[in-house]
Amino acid sequence: MLGYFIVGIALLLALLIGGNALVNARPEKIVRAFRIAALISLGIATVFFAITGRMQIASGLVFLALFFIRNKPLFSNRNTSSGQTSDVQTDWLHATLDHDTGDMDALILKGDFEGKNLSHLSRAELQNLYADLSRDQQSSSIVETYIARNFPDEDPSDEHSEETRHSNPAGMSMAEAYEILELKPDATISDIKSAHRRLIKKFHPDHDGSAYMAAKINLAKDILTKT
Repeated sequence: MLGYFIVGIALLLALLIGGNALVNARPEKIVRAFRIAALISLGIATVFFAITGRMQIASGLVFLALFFIRNKPLFSNRNTSSGQTSDVQTDWLHATLDHDTGDMDALILKGDFEGKNLSHLSRAELQNLYADLSRDQQSSSIVETYIARNFPDEDPSDEHSEETRHSNPAGMSMAEAYEILELKPDATISDIKSAHRRLIKKFHPDHDGSAYMAAKINLAKDILTKT
């Protein structure tokens, strides 16, 4: 009930602010009012997630709000430069946002790409990193935001990008399929099905798992059982 109440307040505020702007009938004020309403709604959602103990989601929303403000400024001031940056650190990433330019980047703290920045990775490498972060919602949100900005025509979870199609028509090699199902190449069909049942139960979205990993697990099983 508390969640519905908070969402209702956010919608009411958005309607009041937007309605006031429409009465004024000035296009620049309408755009600005809706931006403010969106940020108010985002702020209320952040507070809600924070007080309900979901701090990772709340932190991610704060970072996205900062990104939104810099790219869609509410108050334009083209003659000054603050020289300020914002930092967000997760288990996997140390992300920075330049307040003047809106540019964002992140240093990778562990994994195969440890020590590199997102800006130094290719599109295929970013996709591999995104897959590694499937169980870290805050880190994956940062990478998803980065990909959305730098590759606007591509989906960060798209397994059918040009780079992955070369392995097989499904975009996944057999070696990767075995690795995802935590199996060795000599695994039997029975082993594959057992591993699939175990992992899909663990990662299924209905059990607070990852839709992306569930899709990868299903694809891995299909590849190995149809060869």
